[in-house]
Amino acid sequence: MTTLQSTMLSQRSGDARVQSAEAHAAEAQALGEQATQDALWRIAQNNAMAKLRGYNTLAKSANDMA
Repeated sequence: MTTLQSTMLSQRSGDARVQSAEAHAAEAQALGEQATQDALWRIAQNNAMAKLRGYNTLAKSANDMA
């Protein structure tokens, strides 16, 4: 193998590693965004349940006072 062939092969290998790293970075970003959306959804669900529980507690307290 000549030096030129070796250099070209090394460059192709380096290019492939860069593309692979970019693909992994994009996948990691997408997973991070999905995790954020999931967390926000859970927070909204928890808030909705807390409101319902609060209303139930308020109604129970009102009934107890009546």
